Amino acid sequence: MALLILYAIAIALGVAAHNGIFINGEWHLRVPQILLGHIILFYTFWLLVSYTQNDEKKHHSVCIRMFGSYLGSLFSSILIYRLFFHRLKRFPGPRLAAATKFWHVWESRNSTNYLVMQKVHQNYGTFVRTGPNEISIFQPNGHELLDGAKNENIRDVWYDVVYPRTSLVFNRDNEEHRDRKSAWSQAVSAKSMREYEPRILQLVGDVADCIGSYASKPVKMNDVMSWFSFDSMGEFAFGKDFGMIRAKKTQPVVQQQRRALKMLTPINDVIWVARTGFTFFPFLGGVRDWLNVAKFCDEKTDKVDMSKYFIEEYHRLRGEKSLKYRENVLVGNAISAVVAGSDTTRAALISIWWFLAKYPEHAEKIVSEVKDSDMESNALASMPHLNGVINQTLRLIPPALTGGSGITGPNGLWVDDVWIPAHTKVTAPKYVLHRLPSAFVKPEEFIPERWYSRPELIIDRRAFSPFSVGARQCIGKAISLLELRLTVAVILKRFKVQFPVDYDPATMIDDLTDEVTAQPGDLLMEVIFGSWKYS
Repeated sequence: MALLILYAIAIALGVAAHNGIFINGEWHLRVPQILLGHIILFYTFWLLVSYTQNDEKKHHSVCIRMFGSYLGSLFSSILIYRLFFHRLKRFPGPRLAAATKFWHVWESRNSTNYLVMQKVHQNYGTFVRTGPNEISIFQPNGHELLDGAKNENIRDVWYDVVYPRTSLVFNRDNEEHRDRKSAWSQAVSAKSMREYEPRILQLVGDVADCIGSYASKPVKMNDVMSWFSFDSMGEFAFGKDFGMIRAKKTQPVVQQQRRALKMLTPINDVIWVARTGFTFFPFLGGVRDWLNVAKFCDEKTDKVDMSKYFIEEYHRLRGEKSLKYRENVLVGNAISAVVAGSDTTRAALISIWWFLAKYPEHAEKIVSEVKDSDMESNALASMPHLNGVINQTLRLIPPALTGGSGITGPNGLWVDDVWIPAHTKVTAPKYVLHRLPSAFVKPEEFIPERWYSRPELIIDRRAFSPFSVGARQCIGKAISLLELRLTVAVILKRFKVQFPVDYDPATMIDDLTDEVTAQPGDLLMEVIFGSWKYS
């Protein structure tokens, strides 16, 4: 009888823990406290059992069964609530997705979340429950609903991945985001851009020289564009490039960054698992790589160029914020520049070269635009076909294939006549929205002219949002576009680009993965000197 009472107590505690504690608030940053609390709970069970059992072996067995009863009760309560009583139960979606986010982890285990979301949309429609407390929106204004000025959404818990470090990109508090934005705005102002432009142009020249040095040999564009994007990020963020283009060699920190993002990919939707790894398993490979990237940024913040504005912010906050907080903001800004300022540009450039080699008539049109250009940024920004190719590439292969997510504010979110409750995670996957037939005519086709001479091919421009919108729009958009325009213009002015005879062009798109940023498959190209005619 006494044992039954103990088991009943354990079961009751499981139900109470769910309904009284875990059902409320966010817990991904409290993994150590949760672990400590359950250690204390187990010890409490141990003491309770000690009053009823003198047999040491049976004592261990009863304690383990009590704790198992508690956990079984806790998870059963969670499951029943999610499947039958949750406020999102009326939304369609995979049944397992309503039960656990590990459904999403399994489905996207091959780093193809963008295809998972496309399939979900095809099977379930416009509003889909893709997690226990998550709605994915598949309609043209999805980006505005997520990040537009007319809602109270905040960033999702994923953006705590760098906690306790923070930055404009990773900050979840809207008011604090506005406060942090001034430093970044100065860093990418028109005045700053004029300072960056000749330095980026010099790096683009180095890229062209690097490609030319391969002569008739195939060039692996993944490597060359990676060297360029990281060197250029170093130039505008840290005041000097890292010499990878000239050395034709990838620095260890880039390899660590790639491995770290690959490690994060399967657990993007269960960020508490990543936080657990950062806290308790810093020696593991992927976790160690991520911490090394953070260490790299920490060591560079005393030499920053673009981020001199971040250092000024660091000093300006003295007296308002603690030293630790200011250091976390400074390093968080550097991490943002390294990840967002290099990997996204790399993905976009690889994709552009693939499209231009596949459809050489568009390369020829760009050559006719740039052949007499002095490579001045304003002139390049006004060239219709160059920018049409860039926009079309960003539409079909956005650098963030899935994109960010948010949490609805205290008043929830109305979408037409559909109500999404407060404190619900919402996503608007870019890859899917960019291909909606309700937004684009012939959505799967590469037609750069739709952006200037054939506007009838765009039904709803709101669906196009490679840099997001509103207050959360990518602050580095101007720098990214400058890099893309200069690189394409300079290289096409010198070379004709084409696929090697023994290369399968499908490799790049078939092996495209979604690892926080887009990771194109291998792209091999050949260049021909001084050939302006493509047909």
